[in-house]
Amino acid sequence: MASPKISVLMLSHVRTTRCARFAFKVRQLTTAAPQSDGPTSNRNDVKPFEDIPRSKSKLATYIDLFRHGGLSRMDKYILWRRQTFGPIWRENFGIFNSVVVADPVAAEAVTRAEGKYPRRQPIEAFLLYRKLEGYSLGVLLAEGEEWQRHRTVLNKPLLRPKEVASHTGTLNDVADELVAKIRRVHAKSDKTSLNDDVYRWSMEGIAATLFERRLGLLRDTVDRRSEEFIQAVKDFFKYTESLVYLPLKLQVKLNMPAWKGLKRTAKTLFDVTEFHMKETIASKGLGDGSSDAAGDVYSRAIVLYLYSTGKLSDGEILADATELFSAAVDTTSTTMIWTLDLLAWNEDVQHKLYQEISSVVPKGQEITQEHLRNLHYLKAVVRESMRLYPVAPAFSRILASDVVLCGYHVPAENAVVVHTGLMSRDPELFEDPDKFLPERWMRSEQQIPRVNQYAAQPFAMGPRQCIGRRLAELEMYLCIAKIIQNFVLEPNNDQPLQPRLRFLQISDKPLRLKFHDRI
Repeated sequence: MASPKISVLMLSHVRTTRCARFAFKVRQLTTAAPQSDGPTSNRNDVKPFEDIPRSKSKLATYIDLFRHGGLSRMDKYILWRRQTFGPIWRENFGIFNSVVVADPVAAEAVTRAEGKYPRRQPIEAFLLYRKLEGYSLGVLLAEGEEWQRHRTVLNKPLLRPKEVASHTGTLNDVADELVAKIRRVHAKSDKTSLNDDVYRWSMEGIAATLFERRLGLLRDTVDRRSEEFIQAVKDFFKYTESLVYLPLKLQVKLNMPAWKGLKRTAKTLFDVTEFHMKETIASKGLGDGSSDAAGDVYSRAIVLYLYSTGKLSDGEILADATELFSAAVDTTSTTMIWTLDLLAWNEDVQHKLYQEISSVVPKGQEITQEHLRNLHYLKAVVRESMRLYPVAPAFSRILASDVVLCGYHVPAENAVVVHTGLMSRDPELFEDPDKFLPERWMRSEQQIPRVNQYAAQPFAMGPRQCIGRRLAELEMYLCIAKIIQNFVLEPNNDQPLQPRLRFLQISDKPLRLKFHDRI
């Protein structure tokens, strides 16, 4: 079977400044010496910030960008940058004025220098919209102590394993509904795209956990409000791309299409989220003075837990819920699309996964947390899919302290972009980097070289890593297992899906598969 075709084998000849050669910390000569990702015998070994490779001008950067495919092919442009400059360079276009690193040692150093309240490079369009329309900031956009307050409240329902596990039964039901929809529609026609129903599955799952509401999105007819929300999620990131790479002040002043589109889609996201929140509150009798309402606030509905803490305002809860609802729909569904396509094109991996599931989950039984603890290859399949096609191929941090990255001094307050997408395809970090090889994540596979954990971080790293990670993984584990239990997957496109960047990394065409019933 075919394997992904984005080769980066050309990287090996540009390793002259390889950060990984720096194996231990810079010897601190004074108390003000910066943190380091490598050894030096004296301060003269560290090059100044001004020497970090970069384009001659912003105009030259834009020319290079569009010469390599434009905004939708940022993956090609970034790969070219890596080949040209090595594992560290400076970018300056659109809102981005940052240092880019593509090395696991540098990535670890960035994490050490992110400070008590990790900060990301702000997306000014999001902040401006919230300010103009009077919406609060949620955990995605808040900074400092405000961010920590949101994060502390959200950590319990979203990151504690026991709390996340409480949703297993509901998410099993949602996965069963997608399997039934596949059998009812997609298994009967090899021309249908699976994308829309994967989006609906993702939205159904997050709605069931956030609001404890079932929306019926995998029925043959779907309500208008839900369809508008899904379309708004897709369009929101499309408009964000233009707003990120072109001057925001100009677009706002002229009320250009991207700014108008972002305002329209963001309003839809907030409106639909608020509707479901109000429905959840009404269904539980909260706010009507009923005596048993207080006992319900610890329901599995995450928004009710947020209300129960008393630590967030109503506006902040709406902001958190909207961010979680919209982000989960797009990111989880996109990862599912990549994973199913990879399994279809890699019959040996699919067979091995089926064998594991069959041996762990008795026929006819529901998948439990105990089963999941033993489905090691399933977890490796998802992790390998995210290595090859991370939905967010990079993440940013604003340094809280000086640091040495790849031999260069980078002062505090500079934005650093850690490009996990480049690292995860690096032939010096991964053997056969373009091959779909889940075994590389299995501890039992001793013949596979061990992986540097900092080289593939699809959820980012540190205290500000993706808040919905555990919930997204649970959704995907259950759904993939049930699909493989029921069907043999066969590709129905001419070649494997290829990446395109729409702020997030999506596929270049819809996912089409042939589904054959397991005998």
